[in-house]
Amino acid sequence: MLIDVSRAPFVFIRAEVESHASIEEQFQQLLDKEQPFVLITNHGEDDHHDETAEERRQKALLFKKIKARLTQLCRGMIVLEGDKPTPAPARLMATTASKAFGFAVAFVSSEEDAIRQGMELLAKGK
Repeated sequence: MLIDVSRAPFVFIRAEVESHASIEEQFQQLLDKEQPFVLITNHGEDDHHDETAEERRQKALLFKKIKARLTQLCRGMIVLEGDKPTPAPARLMATTASKAFGFAVAFVSSEEDAIRQGMELLAKGK
């Protein structure tokens, strides 16, 4: 997984691209910038099907560790659906996660819509 900050404050989580840095290192680098951002992802509901229980546990610990800073800096998460709507269980999971972290989640069909919505979220602030 790659946390692509090349278009910051729009931060793309690219599940299909591997990074030399761990997800924890990537999130720490992002949060260390102390700049508000919007997460944009194209995660599908089956992106994590090959994760072990230990990998899920480690990821949960990571998000618990960075929750306060993530809540402070992240203005929202936008899921790119493309031409295939996100299934209801995945929408519910994303909405639950967004409530836990205290930021909005939106579902859009295109990257252009994601950027437009991201600009609105950044303009609102916290």
